[in-house]
Order: sequence, then structure tokens, then C-alpha cells
Amino acid sequence: MSEDGLLDGVLPVKQQRGRDTRDRLLTAGQQLVAQRDIDAVSVAEIARAADCSVGAFYQRFHDKESFFRALIAQYVAEGRAATLALFDAYDDDRLIGALVASYAERFRRSTGLVRAGIRKRMEDASVWEPIRRNGHDTADRFIEWLAGQYGRALSRQEEVWVRFAFQILYSTLNNAVVNRPGPLELEDRAFLVQLERVFRLTLFSAGPLPRLHGAVQPERSSAAGK
Repeated sequence: MSEDGLLDGVLPVKQQRGRDTRDRLLTAGQQLVAQRDIDAVSVAEIARAADCSVGAFYQRFHDKESFFRALIAQYVAEGRAATLALFDAYDDDRLIGALVASYAERFRRSTGLVRAGIRKRMEDASVWEPIRRNGHDTADRFIEWLAGQYGRALSRQEEVWVRFAFQILYSTLNNAVVNRPGPLELEDRAFLVQLERVFRLTLFSAGPLPRLHGAVQPERSSAAGK
């Protein structure tokens, strides 16, 4: 987190040592909140895990709420970097499965953070805004990528299919984290298989998949055949 990108409630620090302490607190927080709700984690526990004092925590964060928002910002930044790396790594149909798998893994590793974010969003929508905005940015980037694969701009209807496919992806992952409705759980390999299948079918709901480099038809997708 750069000094220019500080959030409200995240206090600026002038020295590298102070920034290092702040980063250790954020890393400790990510680990503690990965599978637990933020409200169940105390400031003292966060400070202890980061090997610093409670006073050091409050020298860098106004309160636990601002600390949580910083965790969300860090989660989004790491996810954005991972997503952009996938766009750079794949220039064919494999990108679809890689995106789905990457999102599912991030949700699986950060269920406590996501669950707390969804709960807090009911009281203050701004808590979830960085995640929501990042989701839209990913859909925008995918539309650009798909247009490059087709060699033409997508129609308005095709853009709707893409955005709805991402809406289904995010909402299914959110539901798996919060409600665990079954029959498949986020940890199940079959969950990922079916999630990619549904994502592909929604993306290309107009009919047969246009010929992408290295592409496969939806009914024979890499997920469906596993």
C-alpha cells in the first residue's frame, strides 16, 4: 500500500520501518481473517501475530474498521495483479478456466474476509465497493480480450452475456462462502468443474462457440471433460 493510496483511517508513516510494521500487520490480518470473522479477531491478537504492540497498530490504523478496509484493498490489489497476469499468460481458450480457478481459489483462501465483507455491506455498501468495482473491471478486460479473439467488437447482447457470466461467477462464489448450500462445496474439485461449465455456457449462450485460438465447444469444455 503506497502512501499516495492510503485509505481513510490508515495513517501515513514517514519511515520504511513504519511501513514494514504496517505491512506485517496487514499480512497477519489476512492470515487471521482468512477463515474467521474480523469481529472475532482482536487488535491485540493482530498485533501479537505481527510481532508488534497494540500501540503500533493504532499508530498506523485509526481503528479495526479502517484496518478491515485496508485488508479489503490489499485483497483486491493482489487479485487484480493475479488476474492481469493470467491475461498476459494466456492468449487462447485456456484463459477461461484459469480465471474461474483463480477466483475460486482466492475465495477459498479468504472465506472469512469475504464473509465479513458481505455482512458489513448490508450496513455500508462502500465496504464492498472495491470488490464490486474490481469485478466490473475484470469483465471489461475480458470483453476487450474476447473482441481481440473474434477480430471485431462484441455486440451489445454479447457484452450482456459476458457481464452476466461474471455475475453468475461472483454470486455463486459468494453464496458458497456465506450459505454453503450444497450439494457441492467450495473445497470440492467438482465445484470448480461445474462452475467453469456454467460460466462457459453463459458466456456463449447464443450457440456454438466462435472459433478462438485453442478453443473447444462448451459441451466439450476442459471443465466438463474432467
